[in-house]
Amino acid sequence: MARSTFTGPDEFDSRLGAFARDCIKQIVMAGADACVEETWKDIEQYRHVVTGSMMASVAPGRYHEDLGSGSVEVYPQGNDSRGISNATKAFVINYGRGGRRTAKTGDKFITGHKSTMQEVVAGAMQAKSDELIQQLNGGN
Repeated sequence: MARSTFTGPDEFDSRLGAFARDCIKQIVMAGADACVEETWKDIEQYRHVVTGSMMASVAPGRYHEDLGSGSVEVYPQGNDSRGISNATKAFVINYGRGGRRTAKTGDKFITGHKSTMQEVVAGAMQAKSDELIQQLNGGN
């Protein structure tokens, strides 16, 4: 009785899986880079630059990989020269200060134009996806 073993699809599937994970990460990081640039523009447009520490600290956080997807958060990181968290400064500027007596509202420089940010990020991710597909098809 003849016996044959074919391992091609398994090997191809494992290589494709690694390639797909790398592509997903590249696409997500392209969107994160676009988000960083758009956030820098917003900080300048709303004139939230005193020392420049908060603006300079806006960067992608750690990349997280799930089943067939990936994500990364973009936010001001670290502390300024006085030890104040840049993320806390951005939060207070965006949402304001709560409380009954000081109810100062923020200017929503982060959350006020969510649709524009989504368009910018989606466009960057689509462009990166198109580039990767073109590379996969052998084009430059």
